[in-house]
Amino acid sequence: MDISIILMFLAFGLMGGFLAGFLGVGGGVLFVPCLYHGFIWMGIEDTGLAMHMAVGTSLAIIVITSLSSALGHAIHGSLTGGQVLSMAILAVPAALAGAAIAAVVGGDFLRVFFGAFLLFVAFRFHKPPPKSDLDPDRIIPIPQLMMVGGISGLLSSLLGIGGGIITVSLLHMVLRVPIHRAVANSSGLIVFSSIAGTTGNVIAGWDVEGLPMYSYGYVNLVVWSVMALVAAASAQAGAWAASKAKPAELKKPFAILLALVGLKMLWPF
Repeated sequence: MDISIILMFLAFGLMGGFLAGFLGVGGGVLFVPCLYHGFIWMGIEDTGLAMHMAVGTSLAIIVITSLSSALGHAIHGSLTGGQVLSMAILAVPAALAGAAIAAVVGGDFLRVFFGAFLLFVAFRFHKPPPKSDLDPDRIIPIPQLMMVGGISGLLSSLLGIGGGIITVSLLHMVLRVPIHRAVANSSGLIVFSSIAGTTGNVIAGWDVEGLPMYSYGYVNLVVWSVMALVAAASAQAGAWAASKAKPAELKKPFAILLALVGLKMLWPF
């Protein structure tokens, strides 16, 4: 593996991990584009296969970042276990279904869909948050939490993201959970959805030909090992920063970054 590719993986691992802890996302919005182009540069000529590898490996990295991030938020007292488990009820089966759908629709479609999705998320980050938050200890009906988990889990596995962008948005904007609590609980949910999504991608790609060495299905362990540890460490830093600052402070530059990456995925050449 070329040193420039390794440095790119390390850099995106650090950035994605920090955002995972700070904003309650899995980091896949940065991991997937990085991995996609990295696999192309590593010699995978089939762009569809490269996209599937990017999605599967991204989810495997997110398992580690989400565990690190959730632990950090739990230490700072922001994570609510009951809400996380309620969301996980539908998140896990939905994530498995998303992996099956992704294997059918094809990698090139996923690339375009992912690019369009990033542009939508970039627009969403520009919208102002609610003027007031409800009581952080308010009891939210379990069916509502289950629906949030199902939507997040499906998109998580389908797009190779942790689903946190959807989870945080639904919890905060729809169910009116305070933003810091929404970020923390999103990190906890991502643990469940990313494990399910990774499992689905391993199974879906198990007998596929042309996979790089040390690949288990659509998950490449070499690339995973390069990115996962640095991402986990920076996720701890992000969780600490989230407990000290307002996540809205990074929304505008993050939205710009998402828009640029989305455009790059839509027009890769």
